Amino acid sequence: MSAMSTWISKAVLFSLLLSGCVMPDGTGGTQASNGGAERQVLLFADINLAGPAGYCPLPDTQRLLDDASFVAFAPCNGKLGAVLAATVGSDGSAAGIALKSSTLEPYFNTEEGKAALRGEGSRDGISVHEVSDYKEAVVLRLTRVAQNKQSDSWRALMQINGRLVTLSVRPRQGMTMSTATGNRMVSRFVDAMRKANGQ
Repeated sequence: MSAMSTWISKAVLFSLLLSGCVMPDGTGGTQASNGGAERQVLLFADINLAGPAGYCPLPDTQRLLDDASFVAFAPCNGKLGAVLAATVGSDGSAAGIALKSSTLEPYFNTEEGKAALRGEGSRDGISVHEVSDYKEAVVLRLTRVAQNKQSDSWRALMQINGRLVTLSVRPRQGMTMSTATGNRMVSRFVDAMRKANGQ
């Protein structure tokens, strides 16, 4: 097994499988608290989870995936919107990893890399359209084909406080999202996480 494959399987695999782990499309917005104020930041370990403008983390969706923790996000006003999620790796999961598109793009364009994105036991088709750098994060634009249905998604891999964090953006089932909108939303997601953690 290559060094890159070992890294993917141990540190990133669960983060990258968000398309199979996101909460159902019926997930609503956050509940009002503190006298009606919306809760926009969720503290997990030593990381503040925050979504782009208008999106709030949903504490009730938190799930433990092996040694990573998953949380979904939804519009703070309770309306339907795109499906967002964050997966936070264990303490030190980003140690020694250079998150750069020049390193990851070749891997994700191999069958081994696509299998990691596809998920164990899945035969879905995966196309990696773009791997780019954004403020020390690596952003992937993907298409998954399952049962003759195509869905687009965006994922950003970043490091916060030594933990590997993966952010996921995809349109709600049955809907579409333009490339420009997806790129803008995942970039704003990265920005929100950086700001919430003083980076």
